[in-house]
Amino acid sequence: MLRRLFLVAAVATPFLALTAAAPHAQSTETILPGYWEYTSQIRFGVSSTDTENRCVRQNEINRFFNGPSNRHYTCDYPTRVVNNGQMRFEGTCRDRRGREVGVVATGTYSPTQFQMRAELDTRVLGISVRPTGTIRARRLSASCPS
Repeated sequence: MLRRLFLVAAVATPFLALTAAAPHAQSTETILPGYWEYTSQIRFGVSSTDTENRCVRQNEINRFFNGPSNRHYTCDYPTRVVNNGQMRFEGTCRDRRGREVGVVATGTYSPTQFQMRAELDTRVLGISVRPTGTIRARRLSASCPS
C-alpha cells in the first residue's frame, strides 16, 4: 500500500498531467522527447525498485516540469522551481477521497537524463510515516518503438 501511495503521489509517472497554480522559473533547456527508461525506488523499511520504459512526446514535457503527479492525485506545488538543470517542488497531493500526502522533491535534469529524490509525509492507519524515493531516467533514443 505504501509503495503504491508513493509511486502514485511522487515519481512513478512524472510525465502525466498536473494542474498547479504557482508561477515558476524555467530555463529554455528541458528534457528531449523520445524513448526513455526510468527506474523508481521507494524506501520505507525495505527497498523496492521498478524500471519502466516510456515514450515521451513533445507535448508532455512541460507537464513534467509542473511537478510530479498522475491521474490519481491532484497536486499543488506552491514551491516550484525549474531552472539551469535544477528542480525543486514542495506541496501537497490529494486523492479522490481527500487523503493528503506532503511532497518535497528535488533533482537535476539535462536534455537526456534526470534524477529526482522525493520525501513524503503522510499517515497510514493513523500513524505518521515518511517514505522516501528516487527516480532516475535516461533517454534511450530519439524515436519510440512502434
